[in-house]
Amino acid sequence: EDTGIQTAQDSRFFGISAGFDSFSNKGKELVVQYQAKYEKDVECGGGYLKVGPKMDDLAAFGDPTPYNIMFGPDKCGYTKRTHLIFSYKGKNVLKKQDLPYKQEGEGTSHVYRLVLKPDNTVRVEIDEEKVYEGSLKEDWEVLK
Repeated sequence: EDTGIQTAQDSRFFGISAGFDSFSNKGKELVVQYQAKYEKDVECGGGYLKVGPKMDDLAAFGDPTPYNIMFGPDKCGYTKRTHLIFSYKGKNVLKKQDLPYKQEGEGTSHVYRLVLKPDNTVRVEIDEEKVYEGSLKEDWEVLK
């Protein structure tokens, strides 16, 4: 079933969570895709998705919540980017260079797609436009 969240208050944390069965993408592509729409411009906030370990209490979802992948738009002041952060050996590892922020334009929906491939390469698309394709080993401080 599709679910969404619409917020009405600025400068406040909002979140929804859903559990799913454990899985492995060993030898397969992992595709994570979702849609975000900002009804108005935000001064500081994000519309990202976290994929992480199973939680016993989904109501406890918030910040900080452990995750394996955090992906999506984030803006605070003049800093605008699309996050793609992987948790590796207990540390959250940001991409060495920011991915473009495409959430400009109030009221416009954007589709975010992440494809993580078995050869440790990554592809990121926003609105079906490739904004990044490269290697986990070269563009994140992981696998070293």
